[in-house]
Amino acid sequence: MSSVIISDNTDFVLPFLYGKIESLPAEMQKEVSLFADFLLSKSLHTAIIPKFGSLKGKIHMAADFDAPLPDFKEYM
Repeated sequence: MSSVIISDNTDFVLPFLYGKIESLPAEMQKEVSLFADFLLSKSLHTAIIPKFGSLKGKIHMAADFDAPLPDFKEYM
């Protein structure tokens, strides 16, 4: 297997990659496609850091939260 240093020149890179992918068997081409999908999803997901108070007003607790549960009456 020969290794080639790929430059930033897309005029060179794309035909080079297409040629390599086309030379692979169909099953390996599928793997390359799945790996490309993985890399795309990885680059699209940026870490979302929640800000303090961002859920204010979106979470509510029932008024009888501390009330005993009917299922446990016989134990009380």
